[in-house]
Amino acid sequence: MEIAVTEKEENARHIAYAAARLAPAVRAAGAKSSLTLGGGRIGYTVKAEISLPRIRALAEEAAADCIAVGYKYAFISRSLSVAGLSRAGREILIAALIAADLPEERRYAAKRFAGCSVMTLDGVFAFRLGGLGEKWERVIGSVPSFFTEEKLFTFLRYLFRGEGRGKVILCGGEVYDGQFRKLRRATLIGEGDGELSGVREIILSGASEVECVGMPPPLQEEFLRRCFAGRVLFA
Repeated sequence: MEIAVTEKEENARHIAYAAARLAPAVRAAGAKSSLTLGGGRIGYTVKAEISLPRIRALAEEAAADCIAVGYKYAFISRSLSVAGLSRAGREILIAALIAADLPEERRYAAKRFAGCSVMTLDGVFAFRLGGLGEKWERVIGSVPSFFTEEKLFTFLRYLFRGEGRGKVILCGGEVYDGQFRKLRRATLIGEGDGELSGVREIILSGASEVECVGMPPPLQEEFLRRCFAGRVLFA
């Protein structure tokens, strides 16, 4: 079995995300992995003597995340024009716009990678995603040109209204799932300070409740108190 995830070099963070997602399963299976660079491209390849369905499934999920989070962030960030928000508020809004349709769009993208031995992220985005870009244009068009902070938190409270999508754990500014596995989707949307990255990670997780181990820093604490009232535990 050989599976590769490839991307243009400027989006190296997508390959870093895929490698981090697959690495524990690759080690557990005794498979081999490698990074390749050249010709303006970067790739992560896994090789094994037998078929490993779990690793293939993880690769398809990671590739889908790169499209539904990484590419969507770049698309919206490039085109969204909104007044009334701070830089952090704008970043939080974009993360919320991504999260609103994330499960559906991950499934849609994952189907385009199913069975592929080479998952070419930029190629699939450019040629195999149908009207996804048009859908994102409609999302951008639906955002008011002036978006107050109160409107932002009203939207966030609606997004996190609690539909049993699970708990995340916030510890030391990092976000983990219920099995204490570090969540990394925020790394797909570029650089950000630790506080903002933690907030975006919670948004992208789609969590219905949050458990804090220790008190979070101010931005994260305000976000949790305003969006998860009654569904956040400060331990």
